[in-house]
Amino acid sequence: FDPREFPMVVAGGAGPLHACMICTELEIPFFIVPRESSIFCAAGMLLSDLRHDFVRSCVASLADLDRARLAGLLEEMVNDGKATLGSEKIPPDRMRFDVSVDMRYVKQYHEVTCPASLDAVRSGDLESLLAGFHAEHNRLYGYSLEDEGTPVELINIRVRATGVTGKPAFVEESAGRANAEDALKGERPVHVPEAGRFQTVPVFDGHALRNGNRIEGPAILEQVNTTIFVSGNFDCFVDGRGSYVVHRKDYTVEPGRV
Repeated sequence: FDPREFPMVVAGGAGPLHACMICTELEIPFFIVPRESSIFCAAGMLLSDLRHDFVRSCVASLADLDRARLAGLLEEMVNDGKATLGSEKIPPDRMRFDVSVDMRYVKQYHEVTCPASLDAVRSGDLESLLAGFHAEHNRLYGYSLEDEGTPVELINIRVRATGVTGKPAFVEESAGRANAEDALKGERPVHVPEAGRFQTVPVFDGHALRNGNRIEGPAILEQVNTTIFVSGNFDCFVDGRGSYVVHRKDYTVEPGRV
């Protein structure tokens, strides 16, 4: 993956101070700073689903694989997942189970993890597993040895047990005007890397900025829990959820499509 094709999400109390220079170095055109940047990881933990990963080794050539043993290992892990999620107060209708298998061509050093169907493993449908492996190997490495008939072996079977948690709805703020003068606190000298010297730049109160406000760099956006530095080659706008979208001046970002 080329980092230039993606926005960077910047979190932490200090990350937004350095993000413009990091994006300049990596040629990333824009980055997003969540409103509650300093507690982004903690908020993500509270919003995320519960997940437990189980794995059992089952080393065998597909031609010699004991299908009953494979199905038994699957049921063992699914039951372990149900018990674990149940102890975390996840009701059965919110439990999800995803299966994958680690497979490789015989004498190959690295195995490939391939998604598999619960039903395929339970029924011993090895042809489905084999087809999935060839396709995934081709996707990752650009080739497969399916036509050559190279033997394939199974190494591990995995089950991911997910407990889907209840999540609060995000509040979308209605769009306001672009002018951010109501949030202007003052100005102070700041070192602007593009200019190679200190310049007097505007300082905005981040808590007073609203959806639609636009700020031209260089500028400082201050909050109690973080500070965002918009350097000379970047501009910024506030989106509907209060996040800051900082982009290169020569790169257009549509507010509704971030």
